[in-house]
Amino acid sequence: MKTWVAYAVIGGLMTLSTSFCVSANDKKPAYSLPDVNDVDGIQQVEMPKNVQQLTRFAKQFGFLPPPSWRLAFHEILGDMFMAEFIPGNESLNDWSGMVCMQGFKGLANDINPERFLDTMADKYREHCEGEIIYQKLGSSKLDDLNAVHGILGCTVMPNIHHATPFANEAFTSKLKGEIGYFTVVSGSEDMYLIHKSQRTDTFSIENAPLTAENYQQFMLQD
Repeated sequence: MKTWVAYAVIGGLMTLSTSFCVSANDKKPAYSLPDVNDVDGIQQVEMPKNVQQLTRFAKQFGFLPPPSWRLAFHEILGDMFMAEFIPGNESLNDWSGMVCMQGFKGLANDINPERFLDTMADKYREHCEGEIIYQKLGSSKLDDLNAVHGILGCTVMPNIHHATPFANEAFTSKLKGEIGYFTVVSGSEDMYLIHKSQRTDTFSIENAPLTAENYQQFMLQD
């Protein structure tokens, strides 16, 4: 069985404050994603080929960063590759919207998409300071790809910034609410996690900004 580690990156991958994403251990060569053309609708200047390929893959499931957004972070960790897009005038320390795309080589043989999404919700619970919102929205199939969908969020999420060469000490900024639309896709061997999330003022379950009734409109917003 492939060894993998899923954890909340509250406060950021490495030194930045990013959305809830997944990481893997070991450092190994990058793997190839489906052979696709450049992605339409977003800046392609100096965008790595792997990011273009991952973005094209995500587009099949309705995840395409708006033209005004930019690639803010991308990384390969072992058998995991990820890319994060945010609005062009924002930073990873302070963002209001994010599209995060991740691919995991060989993981489809070890866990099914629904269980993977459940694991994400479990990790959210460990770090959320408010209430968890987790609503499954069913499954879909595209060619030989199986996908599950859901809304996952936290009404009060800490926003931790780790120490960097420019800031000697870690600090926590204003508490935010965070919620997003998540899709986990399983192929014959590989698995993909894609989500579009937003950060807002803290909220309650009753007035959550993203619901089963409006998530489709949310996915179309810039």
